[in-house]
Amino acid sequence: MPLNNSRRPWLLVAFVAAALLTLAACGGDDDAAKDAVFSPQNNQLDLYDIETGVKTVLIPEERNHVNGQVCLVPGGDGNFLLGEDTGQPEQRMGWGIFTPQGELVQKIEEPRSEGEAEQPEPFGCGFDGEDRLFVTDVGSGAFGAEDGKLIVFFPPAYEESCFLDLTLRTAGTVTIDDEGNVYVPETVPPGKVLRFAPPFPTSTSECESVPADKSTFIEDPDVGTPFGLARAPNGNWYLSSVVLPPAIREYDANGQFVRTIVEAETGGNPAGLAVAADGTIYYADLGLEEKPPPDFFGPAADAASVRRVTFLADGTPSMPETIGAGLNFADAVSILPLK
Repeated sequence: MPLNNSRRPWLLVAFVAAALLTLAACGGDDDAAKDAVFSPQNNQLDLYDIETGVKTVLIPEERNHVNGQVCLVPGGDGNFLLGEDTGQPEQRMGWGIFTPQGELVQKIEEPRSEGEAEQPEPFGCGFDGEDRLFVTDVGSGAFGAEDGKLIVFFPPAYEESCFLDLTLRTAGTVTIDDEGNVYVPETVPPGKVLRFAPPFPTSTSECESVPADKSTFIEDPDVGTPFGLARAPNGNWYLSSVVLPPAIREYDANGQFVRTIVEAETGGNPAGLAVAADGTIYYADLGLEEKPPPDFFGPAADAASVRRVTFLADGTPSMPETIGAGLNFADAVSILPLK
């Protein structure tokens, strides 16, 4: 489901096929870190100043091909990580660790697994309280396919790993709560948000002896294409849905529906999302359009965007506001401090 200019038309076909089948950050004063919105699109990494909305390109496509969720690497040096697939398929895909200036310092290759998608798609990421790195691979994205991955890498080198799940149905973003639970949406119908509960392996020697404790956290019959999950300031959860319906909805701490934040047809095609310190929601809009069969739907040229939703004093969400337009294949946003 994350889309990119050189791939992923299959996801949109899967969305439509499923619908038919179911009928239904840039420096601050005195070197202080300042939050910024990181949003990959068109194989590059864009950066938005939260205060001004000004966009700059932190990693140009000519230097590295990047995509997906962006995560701050533990250690306090401001390095961050996201999917990196420069030179594919000759070079193995994986995740790149970059300096605050956008320079690649380490490539973490995705481990090979039996039955993996013909073209692996690194996408989601998250670090837990023990500095373990949890990542997702989308998989083939075909409707009915069960080849998405959840992988854990171990600090400090992040060279060794365990597979936690190799049967995800088009894996989305990674979210980790304060208790160390790891959440991953399956982004094709019926569309579930899965929860993986600790304990997790601490080394490769525990890959087999500490199996994943997987359960369903959110299964909403009115949401078939969940993509991104983020914690609300009140402890609830915001969940985006790309096309069935194209919306953002709020759920309580137990995964029960509370209200709709972004209604269908008012906010594009919401994909990855993140919440700023003031409670504002930022999200990536894939910018889809109808296409003739066999594609049915696909990204429209220069139609993706980055948007935000602010809240009134009484908690009522405002209509989405576009802060970045004319984009291509914007599939994720992250809010991180940038020195």
